[in-house]
Amino acid sequence: MEVASDRREVLDAAHESFGVYAPRYDRPPLRIHVMVGEGSGGLPPAPVLRGQRHLLTWVSDRENYAVIDRRERFGFACVTRATLADSVFFRWHFLDALIYMLLELNYITSLHAGCVARDGAGVLLYGESGMGKSTLSYACAKRGWTYISDDSSSVVWDGGRVAIGEPHRFRFRAEAAELFPELRGRTVGYQLDSKPTIEVYTADLPIRTAPDCRVEQIAFLERRPGIRAGIARIGKEEAMERLQQDMAAFDPDLDARRGEAVESIAEATAFELRYSNYEEAVVLLEQIVQGGRA
Repeated sequence: MEVASDRREVLDAAHESFGVYAPRYDRPPLRIHVMVGEGSGGLPPAPVLRGQRHLLTWVSDRENYAVIDRRERFGFACVTRATLADSVFFRWHFLDALIYMLLELNYITSLHAGCVARDGAGVLLYGESGMGKSTLSYACAKRGWTYISDDSSSVVWDGGRVAIGEPHRFRFRAEAAELFPELRGRTVGYQLDSKPTIEVYTADLPIRTAPDCRVEQIAFLERRPGIRAGIARIGKEEAMERLQQDMAAFDPDLDARRGEAVESIAEATAFELRYSNYEEAVVLLEQIVQGGRA
């Protein structure tokens, strides 16, 4: 991708999000422009996404908004200095959002799932916000698993059953510091629903990471207080339905490409994983992987 801006801080933010990656595919690049104005001060609300055909918009307010053109693989954003100053908010809602959406519309299908691997066997941790994907991914990494991604995993079109992640960082809700004391005092910004968010880079952690892995199992997370821990097998058709339930519809050709990517991932063995705390969930995941090798 190519990022241009009238503020150096934007390029620094792009490097913070994507500087660890090297080109891996011979595809036309994405182009992103970001303009920064003084503004009236203060952090805006989270933007609202709307679109028609090949155009999509993000609008927080009249001073903070963005547009992308899928056909041109181009997007631009106008933000205030206050928005840019909160690096987590700016990257999550604007810079990273534009880039990932353009990738989604041209080259990949993203899944709302973390990903970890044990002995080379990748496990997708699929679940809605609040199901504990980041916490569980981190808990697995602390027990010797290889960390791939904590919240979103991508499948490259025509790339087979391989999940690509973001292994260079974790993003946690602020309450994660109560479970893992080593997270206290880490970078905090405002990301989802204006809730404080902790951002931690894996280079600072004693864990193993990898940029991708072959998916052997899918764990659909069901976390509730007091629920009886357990696993239940899920068939391919139900797995596909669950994987696609929160995917936006665009146009028939694009949706078909994205559907093919989901179908390739759904070839993996799928389970529902019910748990109330991450300790019991990690044990169940280890049972899933061991069962897959039996």
